[in-house]
Amino acid sequence: MVPTENDSELTRELGLAAVFTTAAGTMIGAGIFVLPGPAAAAAGPSSALAFVFAGTIALIATMCAVELATAMPHAGGPYFFVSRAMGPLVGTVIGLGAWLALILKGSFALVGLGWYVTYFSSVSIVAVAAVGGIGLILVNWLGAEQSGQFQTLVVLGLVMILAVFVGGGVSVIDTRNFSPLLEHGWSGVITATGLVFISYLGVVKATAVAGEVRDPGTTFPRALIAAVVFVTLLYAGIMLIITGVMTLPEIEESTAPVADAGELFLGTLGGAIIALAGIFATVSTANAATLSSSRFPFAMSQDGLMTPKLRKSSARFGTPTRSIWLTGLIMIGLALLFDAEGLAKLGGTFGILVFALLNVTVVLLRGAQPEWYDPDFRTPFSPVLPLLGTAAALLLIPFMGLLSQVSAIVLIVLGIAWYYVQTRIGETVHPDHTIGDQLQRVHYQQAIDDKEERLGTVVDTHSKIVVEIVEERPNRDLLAIVAALARRYDATLDMVVISEVPPQLPLSEYDPDFDKGWIDTLEHRLASTDCDVNFEHILTRDRTDALFDQIDDRTELVVIDWYEPMEKQYLQGSHVDEILRSDIPVQVAVLKHRGLEKLQDIVVATEEKPYDRTEVELADAIAVSTNSSLTLMKVIPEDASQEMITTAREYLDTLQELVSSPTETEIILGDDVRTALIERGDAADLLILGSSSHPAPDFFGPTTDIVAAETESSVLLAKDPETVIPWYRRIKHRLFG
Repeated sequence: MVPTENDSELTRELGLAAVFTTAAGTMIGAGIFVLPGPAAAAAGPSSALAFVFAGTIALIATMCAVELATAMPHAGGPYFFVSRAMGPLVGTVIGLGAWLALILKGSFALVGLGWYVTYFSSVSIVAVAAVGGIGLILVNWLGAEQSGQFQTLVVLGLVMILAVFVGGGVSVIDTRNFSPLLEHGWSGVITATGLVFISYLGVVKATAVAGEVRDPGTTFPRALIAAVVFVTLLYAGIMLIITGVMTLPEIEESTAPVADAGELFLGTLGGAIIALAGIFATVSTANAATLSSSRFPFAMSQDGLMTPKLRKSSARFGTPTRSIWLTGLIMIGLALLFDAEGLAKLGGTFGILVFALLNVTVVLLRGAQPEWYDPDFRTPFSPVLPLLGTAAALLLIPFMGLLSQVSAIVLIVLGIAWYYVQTRIGETVHPDHTIGDQLQRVHYQQAIDDKEERLGTVVDTHSKIVVEIVEERPNRDLLAIVAALARRYDATLDMVVISEVPPQLPLSEYDPDFDKGWIDTLEHRLASTDCDVNFEHILTRDRTDALFDQIDDRTELVVIDWYEPMEKQYLQGSHVDEILRSDIPVQVAVLKHRGLEKLQDIVVATEEKPYDRTEVELADAIAVSTNSSLTLMKVIPEDASQEMITTAREYLDTLQELVSSPTETEIILGDDVRTALIERGDAADLLILGSSSHPAPDFFGPTTDIVAAETESSVLLAKDPETVIPWYRRIKHRLFG
């Protein structure tokens, strides 16, 4: 179970207005005051569309973040959500990414602060950024209680000032400034979209209050969605005013574009008020970024992903001292190294990766369906909408510049390397599961969904089972099994003996010369099966083609009696080889019986992967018809995480409920999978294994081949029908038939 922030129940007292204000406040800040110039340079008059596109991508990520927050109410934000879903390796990457994204947003805001201060005085932008950064480090280190109230007042003031700006500017827009609208084409709009993306990074911070919202399933998503839509429309409106009252060269040259535009229709005093608002907005954004980003090293150190020294809090102020100073100094350093546009692109790139992972996390958890995942809100049209949001976000990165692209790659490589360094030096990392565990859970769930409709029911009252009998071979064990299957499926048994005739001999002259006693015994046993049976002896030049000719729309299963050793030298080039490599649309079972004196203990075995549908279905059918015990067994590596073991046990328990026969489950921990399967198979009467869908060098699969050959028990190898033919096989069929 994924832990929440604490074990106590949070008081749910936040309503729609409070959550809306909080969410809007995370986005309204430096972005709109600083980015109009770079955005206009990239997209021209259509730069307002960039805010709309960025807002749409952010809206999808917001819905996914809301879903995750209502399932995991925790203040940890994207790092917590993704790390708990995908494990510490991916958590390291997103933790570093989210941390750097917010640091870069703070650096960007500090540079913007310098821009707006120069509206009043010709001071050094770099000096203002450095002094402002030091001041914010001290404020957050001292833990000023008033900072939250300050943020709220600033946001309310900014909304009022910007609303006046939009209202006053509508009447003075010069529409000639919008022609041509797509001056730099759609590529310019996409470039500007990536540039302004940093404006929306803060919205996921609002998910921290999920546990305090009244009726979170409706209030929370409505408030956050409304906030993103409101801010997007506000930003697009401001950009329309700026591009409508100023020429592009004027916008590009301005260090305070909103103030300069406001001065044109609100007068000198209006421009000064807007410039002052810009100062408050940049300070507010930088302060929020410092506060939020400093929590990431602290949280990651608690999970063993960063040095324990970052967990240390000030005894006097109760704040994460080292984390704040580390974050703040990096923020100042970046502000001194890059300009606003470069910082916006870098921060936006890391933010894109974070938002994309949030979207993917929802898709992953929806597929895995862990027991603890029960969100009050679910993202609509999943998985299509989250995947579209992910694709749209990632498509921005190629337009963000070479530095941003390289930085994204470096972040991923650095995150992976950092994770392995931390685990190698003996740190215990949390959580103890990996993305592989969750993907395994998804795989298990899909396997359950595939089996659920068929297990425990009679499938088709008009089906048939095609059974190939080898001439003059013992067939008692084979008939016992296929009769059990026929009773389960209520199917007709089409028993065929196929004799391959040498090409030198006409088919009409071939005399199989069967032993009469073998024929009499076969007919007697067929009559005693209490099944509808058709018997046919086929003369052919090609055994495989003859068997394929017996398959039609009614065929449920093909059973082949294999009498040679289960070794490659015998299987290669045989008709079993051809059938397994074909795209046959029915279930296939290959029986290697080594003497079934009794049929009491049936074992279905596999390693980490889920069972094929056919192997479980056939095992259940045989067990029901013969009153045998059925054991579902899995072998898992000894170093498997607790999550993997739990997931496997839940999977087996679910299958146990679906099958009709009395069933036991068994999990064996061991690194020698083959030996474990062979030893368990030796103790069983019948071992059932799944075959690879498209065997290549191996016939049934690398492990299955060896187990089937070396176990002492009879083996039934089951292969699922081919429902989707791979593209390379379709090409082969078109070219060569």
